[in-house]
Amino acid sequence: MWKKIILLICCLSFVLFGEDLVKPWKDVTPAEKDKLSAYLKSHWMSPEDYVMSKFRSHDVVFIGEYHRIKQDGELIHRLIPRLYQAGIYNLGIEFACSEFQDQADKLVTAPEYDADLARRLMFQFFSAWGYTEYMDIYRRAWELNRSLPQGKPKFRVVGLNYKPDWTALEETMTPELWKKVWHKGDNDEYMAGVILKEFVDKKLKALVYSGSHHAFTRYHQPVVDFEKKAVIRLNSKRMGNLVREKITDKVFNIFLHSPWSTKASFEEHNYPAAGVVDRIMSDFETKRIGFDVQGSPFGEIHDPDTYYAYGHDSFTLADFCDGYIFQKHFKDYEGCTVDEHFITEKNLDEAVRNFPNFASRKFVKTPQDILDFMKSDADMKRRFRDLQ
Repeated sequence: MWKKIILLICCLSFVLFGEDLVKPWKDVTPAEKDKLSAYLKSHWMSPEDYVMSKFRSHDVVFIGEYHRIKQDGELIHRLIPRLYQAGIYNLGIEFACSEFQDQADKLVTAPEYDADLARRLMFQFFSAWGYTEYMDIYRRAWELNRSLPQGKPKFRVVGLNYKPDWTALEETMTPELWKKVWHKGDNDEYMAGVILKEFVDKKLKALVYSGSHHAFTRYHQPVVDFEKKAVIRLNSKRMGNLVREKITDKVFNIFLHSPWSTKASFEEHNYPAAGVVDRIMSDFETKRIGFDVQGSPFGEIHDPDTYYAYGHDSFTLADFCDGYIFQKHFKDYEGCTVDEHFITEKNLDEAVRNFPNFASRKFVKTPQDILDFMKSDADMKRRFRDLQ
């Protein structure tokens, strides 16, 4: 009986006080709200239309994500046929290794789709990246290519990364050991090199899909000592930064709505742009939109409390990105789907040897252990539980 009473009290406490756990959006003045809302109403574009519009005056469009959000991957799926219709035949992705590009080209042009090869390509990138939405990028490209008349150019999914040697990882790492892991050097420099070689040097337009930090173009990311709350340096050598050095006015960076780290800790999250975007979008029934940040009132939004403000005086959204895509509020986000066939008894040992966290390796005993790890990493309801 007492257990039931205690459980009831706990449930009531959650109902009564659970809302206090959710961080509020920033209040905006009526004038600011009207200005931002009016801009969206007069410039409304779907995310797909918005991305495509940027290729009118740019050659490489970077689209940066948080990772493992289902809606972001599905956006890329929808863009593939739109890209082809516009004469853009290349999609560069962080989530594949260039060493296996011949296999990727074979996969998307084969008479029959090989799901196992798609799994293998993703496994080579990271043995705990078995998410359907990422692997289905290859499937969507294959479906497009199968629909094309004979003789038409094929759509390519180009892997930008390289395969680190995680077998060199030890419990205690030294700079020399890290060089063995990252045996081809800094992966931002490597990915930028692939973009320049595969797209820029060949005068081909391309969409590049990656984590948001790799996609920075104008913005220089701070390296911070959080204990001292001090900036060590500003990193001007992310993938997008390096490409922009070569084709300054021909790159465009789009940020996919996702949390920002706070000044207190890189692991602590809050709303991007102080929650102003979420607050404005709460008044719109239709949520999916792409809009300019540069040259728009959204570029003027200040957020001095975010990690991204370190080293950037009077930091605004315009300092961070060129464009913005909003699809849902965080409470409505879904995580990517884990492919239950990604880890098997056959590839388990290889998966563990290539796991990038040395301490975690000893806890992995079965394929289900890695599958559960992937599911936890993609649990957006848990990860965004304090964001509405």
